[in-house]
Amino acid sequence: MLRYIYQAGAWNDGRAFSYDHDDPYGLDVRNKLLSDYIQDRRGNCITMPFLFIILGQRLGLDVTPAMAPLHVFVKFTDDDGVTHNLEATSGAGRARDQHYRDLLPITDAAISNSVFLAPLDAKQSVAVIAAVIVEELIAQERYHDAMAVADILIEHYPMFAYIMVKKATASYHLLRTEFHEKYPTAQGVPEDQRPYLAYLQRVNQGMFDRAESLGWRALER
Repeated sequence: MLRYIYQAGAWNDGRAFSYDHDDPYGLDVRNKLLSDYIQDRRGNCITMPFLFIILGQRLGLDVTPAMAPLHVFVKFTDDDGVTHNLEATSGAGRARDQHYRDLLPITDAAISNSVFLAPLDAKQSVAVIAAVIVEELIAQERYHDAMAVADILIEHYPMFAYIMVKKATASYHLLRTEFHEKYPTAQGVPEDQRPYLAYLQRVNQGMFDRAESLGWRALER
């Protein structure tokens, strides 16, 4: 499987799958789609691990995704019951948990709360894949829809701190477009709009507080 994915040859028409250094974080939402990765063979830390997992599971391997800040990697459990981290963005080489902790803001609380470095079950995995929907809705300025989808994903993956932050981001954009840009001061907000303002403020602060209480910390790119 490693040869098929990462080495060029007749088995993949001489086009190996590789890391997309032009858009490593998948800022262009299309680059987070598996169909795009299969077509152009250039992936990121979403498409690369999930293709590896799909193929591995088809072959009967015990492989699941796991989260790190703004990153997904593979957990592989061998026939002896030993679990290894495989870094799909780097030829599926092995990586210790400490490797991710050295590079990324992973707190002890985030580990104990299974926010990061824990294998994901089927529902959680689908939630991670569906995160791209929230990102695209925000990009389209459909902030209410983004918040609604985020709620569904959090329901199925209660420790999904990344989506909590995305919901907070969507509420911030609503605060910005519907209040901050229209009313110079809070006193200028019409009375009938103040409950909505208070609601958005609660969502924005509450989602950040919830994520941070689980051990999430912002990652500086």
